Amino acid sequence: MKNKAIVQAGSLEQHHQQALAWVCDAYLFHLVRLHRRPIFRHQYGDISLNQPALQGFIDSYLADKGWSMDRRRAHYIQILDLIKYMHRSNSDFIDWGTVPALTPRGIRWLNACFSRLGEIVNACGGWDNVETLADRKVNG
Repeated sequence: MKNKAIVQAGSLEQHHQQALAWVCDAYLFHLVRLHRRPIFRHQYGDISLNQPALQGFIDSYLADKGWSMDRRRAHYIQILDLIKYMHRSNSDFIDWGTVPALTPRGIRWLNACFSRLGEIVNACGGWDNVETLADRKVNG
């Protein structure tokens, strides 16, 4: 009973940030499992990722679409494979934890986001041109 009260305690912001961190960790570990480093392979080149960049990209993308923090948190929870995470058992000897996993739908959604990013960057003529255009928009 006490555990339920502890889990439910905390602000929406804390729950949102925790769910976002789990999604980012899960996706980064998925990419490392595929490519031995945290990169998204795109037809026009690799996109290097780290957790802060991934968190900012995902959360700002959904926020810009008008999603509330509660809706974003619910989406993050929905694309996590929490059943696999809850029934984890890495080792009988020492177990220092397991990273969360994404559902196949979650992996497809994140892959689609980065595929679209690669298409946009390519259409703008590369990352250098995107940065120049962004600087002009901010300063102009």
